[in-house]
Amino acid sequence: MTETKSQLIGEFTGYNDGAVFRLNNGQIWQQRRYKYQYKYKYRPHVRIYPDGGRWMAEFDCMTDPIEVVRSSLLDEGAITSDFKGFDGDARFTFNSGRVWRQAEYKYCYHYAHRPTAMIVDGVNGVVLHVDGMSDTVRVRRD
Repeated sequence: MTETKSQLIGEFTGYNDGAVFRLNNGQIWQQRRYKYQYKYKYRPHVRIYPDGGRWMAEFDCMTDPIEVVRSSLLDEGAITSDFKGFDGDARFTFNSGRVWRQAEYKYCYHYAHRPTAMIVDGVNGVVLHVDGMSDTVRVRRD
C-alpha cells in the first residue's frame, strides 16, 4: 500500500489513547501510541503515509502527525438509547440488535441521543468508538 489521501467521516476531536479514524474511502485507522491533543474539526482531510516501517496520519488541522495502524470494523450503527458515556459496566445495544458490554473500568461522561458508533478490533483489542468522542473503551459481546 502507498500513500492515501482521504477525508475523515464525521467529527475529529484530536488525538487520544487509541483514537479511531474512519475515512470516507472505507479504511479505518487507529492511533498506535498514547498522545493527547485536543482539536475539533468536522471532516478534516488526512494523509496516511509510510515512514520507516510504520504508518503516519497527518491531519490538515493538526501540527504534528501521529502513528497509526489499520484496524478492522466488527459492528456499526446507532446505539438505540440515550448514551451517557462509559461507567464501568455499561451495556450498548446497537440498532442491529447486537449488544456489547464494557469490558474494562473507565468512566467518561458524554451525553448523546442515539449516537452513531462502531466496534473496532485494533491496537487495544475490541473497542467501542462513539461519534463525537476521542476516547474509546474495550468491550465484549453480551
